[in-house]
Amino acid sequence: MTPRGRRRVAPRCVRCRLHLPDCVCDAARLPTRARVVLVPHAVDWDQPSNTGRLAALFLSTCELAVFGRRDRPLDLESLLREQQTHLLLHPGPDAAPLGPVDGPVRLLVPDGSWRQAGRIASRLARLPGVARVRVDPPPSPALRRAGSPDRVATAFAIAAALDALGEPAPAAHLRSVAEVMVARALRARGKLSPPR
Repeated sequence: MTPRGRRRVAPRCVRCRLHLPDCVCDAARLPTRARVVLVPHAVDWDQPSNTGRLAALFLSTCELAVFGRRDRPLDLESLLREQQTHLLLHPGPDAAPLGPVDGPVRLLVPDGSWRQAGRIASRLARLPGVARVRVDPPPSPALRRAGSPDRVATAFAIAAALDALGEPAPAAHLRSVAEVMVARALRARGKLSPPR
């Protein structure tokens, strides 16, 4: 304990945001054929519970475009590319099940709390040529309450999307890193027993 009764907090890794002894940054970076474009909300981006950052860290072809910065507003149209299929990964009544796609794909992934991600998704959905898609990932461990079964952490949703697009190796890799991250974070919170 510190002098005023506060707990001493272990330093965090600046990349994965886990406590240094739990850092997952030694995992490999893998390329994907589909271009994952992660669009996190600025407020959520530095949260230790944010799993979207794992895609930026461990998928070498992932692009990052932070939404909600007052000093640098994001031009959403700058995320679009000619001659590519633009898919918005976010559940909704108009979201089609994701399956294999011919040609180059840009997978736009809003990231943040459900409210933040929903606002980002509604803006991305208004862009020309963007189609909303969904995945049905298996149940996964979580650091936040989901509210419904179709809501999963961003890293697990991206992994399920990569599987649906026919990229099992990077999907399995991202899922594995996310499982380790969640387990270590829960253990640090005292919600999971340490490994034997």
